[in-house]
Amino acid sequence: MRLLVLDQSQLLPRLVGYEFPAGLEIQTVSSLPEAERLIATTPPDAALVSLPPACLPWREFQHFCASRRPPIPVLYESCLAADGNELGLEPGDGYAAILRKPASRAELHAALAALLDQVERRAAPASVQPEPMLGS
Repeated sequence: MRLLVLDQSQLLPRLVGYEFPAGLEIQTVSSLPEAERLIATTPPDAALVSLPPACLPWREFQHFCASRRPPIPVLYESCLAADGNELGLEPGDGYAAILRKPASRAELHAALAALLDQVERRAAPASVQPEPMLGS
């Protein structure tokens, strides 16, 4: 699974790699134009965004991610809000969640696990039924 991490500090990708060491390919960019180029050419499965609001047109970026096929869920890390509506996002925009900064490692881990679980559920065939148990 590929996760795009958009972060100017470069600290977040290291922390994510530490929390999820196996099975996660982390693609790191530090600017919105870099992120948009990567998404347009080799879309990730999900994105984690930690940028100051002045550097990110939240709603436009979200629509860009949501318009991909399949849509790219995004976890936004923000010190401004814990609610997407405060950033101009709406649940219908397809974003995954807002993680309020500063977040503990446990909160970050839980939010990322939920994001990755969302991607895995989307990828799983809906028609897969559990095998019946022997002797049933």
